[in-house]
Amino acid sequence: MTLTAPARRQATGSRQIFLVLASAFTLSVTHTVYAWASGLESPDFTVRSPLTWLFYGVAFAMTALSPDARRWARWTVQIFLAVMLLISVFVYPQTFEPHQQTVFGWFENDVYVGLLILAAYLSTLRLRQVDVVN
Repeated sequence: MTLTAPARRQATGSRQIFLVLASAFTLSVTHTVYAWASGLESPDFTVRSPLTWLFYGVAFAMTALSPDARRWARWTVQIFLAVMLLISVFVYPQTFEPHQQTVFGWFENDVYVGLLILAAYLSTLRLRQVDVVN
């Protein structure tokens, strides 16, 4: 009797980046709607603001672009992620006052930034043509 190792499933770096970004921006939209419904939204980033939905449109467009193998697409996503991380670290924390930070607000912020960092890391590996395997 011969035992063989179970088949391994592999996900490409492109698919991983897509899933991480989709998770991050879905969480962000959820928090935006929650903040609106609970009366805790930032006056500059509301569900009624076209700028909010323009941001989400760009964010989900970058998510859709993330699996693209062309070099310009990879660089576009990488630059977008760098800008998003700068905003997440230096701008976002200053826009919300302490009374707006609920448990869900803290969770969303920390997980969102963590997902952006993970996506940027995976994107950097992909730009360097490094495959992640286990």
